[in-house]
Amino acid sequence: MQIYKLETEKNGRELTAHGNDDFPCAIYDECFSEFFGGEVPWHWHDEIEIVLVTEGATKVECINTSEIVQAGEMIFINAGILHKLTNASVGECRILNVLFKPQMLGGVNHGLIYKKNILPVITNKELQAYKFSDTDKTWHSLAIKELADAFDVWKTQSADREFYINIALMKFWHLFCSHQLNTASDQNTSKSNEKRAHSLLDYIHKHYEERISIADISNAANISESECYRMFRNTLGCSPNSYLLNYRLRKSVQLLTESNKRISDIAYESGFNCSAYFAKKFKLAFDITPMQFRKRYSTTLGHPLANHLSTIQTKPDSFPNNMQP
Repeated sequence: MQIYKLETEKNGRELTAHGNDDFPCAIYDECFSEFFGGEVPWHWHDEIEIVLVTEGATKVECINTSEIVQAGEMIFINAGILHKLTNASVGECRILNVLFKPQMLGGVNHGLIYKKNILPVITNKELQAYKFSDTDKTWHSLAIKELADAFDVWKTQSADREFYINIALMKFWHLFCSHQLNTASDQNTSKSNEKRAHSLLDYIHKHYEERISIADISNAANISESECYRMFRNTLGCSPNSYLLNYRLRKSVQLLTESNKRISDIAYESGFNCSAYFAKKFKLAFDITPMQFRKRYSTTLGHPLANHLSTIQTKPDSFPNNMQP
């Protein structure tokens, strides 16, 4: 099952349940052309995530870091880490990924394996992500093969596929912790950038419907406006204006496809105080008008709502005192 539309709480935590209490693990075969907006936006979740690229390439971004993961390569994303995935290839990008609760590896909450081999890794916030390449190290190839074989078994719908996935994850974890010596950290490292980024995004997610200024966003993290711009560009790779605009457009798409509200009302509810400006930015992002989009897409069609939401780069000096037109 592919998750076409990723929904999050105000703090960016993903709302999707991956697996259940009986088997706290979920496996997905996904194409970026079928993601809502053509991307997996900034979010985080309690689960560990491992992504294997089978076609094309994806750019995986975390706070202050990013990796291009090509076909045949794999990346580990630690639990609780804010991250984003975008298509980094000219054509399609396809990924196989598994998300699982850390407790799945330990067998028992706070048991010996969990305390000795799992907890030190997931509490090491210096370890946001780790890329595996079959041309890099032999153990990388082994780790990739373990997960690739497990994905193949999962597709067969065999009765023991959960057993096979569990074994593969345990083998992967043993390889990871045995060879990557800095997976665990006993030091209390600074997480100021991560906390600030969460504060900035949390404010936007809670107040996107209102008139928001750079000063408002900056105050949410107790930083200056210039520091706010620097934080966004260095940690998220975009300006505050660009992030806010894209977030508002994503919210407008939900209203267009899930309600019968008027276009002008949707514009205002999404944070635009001018419906003409909203229509202009929507057309720029989707190459289609809001009305055309509503007629073409529906949540009952069983396919993604949109595939062409481009990254809109708003100039830093546009709307310097208020991001509204």
